[in-house]
Amino acid sequence: MLVRVMISLLSMLTVIGCSPGWRVAGYELNPKKEMTNTVFIEIVAHDSTMHWYADKIYHGDNYCILHNKWEEVRVK
Repeated sequence: MLVRVMISLLSMLTVIGCSPGWRVAGYELNPKKEMTNTVFIEIVAHDSTMHWYADKIYHGDNYCILHNKWEEVRVK
């Protein structure tokens, strides 16, 4: 009797969560985040160091994705 109850509960849980990703009783454990496309601009500095900036490059502080920090950029 206990085995039948366990089997029926497990089958209900799997039927409720029939979608990609981890689900328990219909609740998604790792919700999918919207994917966004970001364009990175690759810049090579005068010392041959590669830098990646998102969208636009401003004269002054820019966030370098590759180095994970704010860097001062001077346009010459």
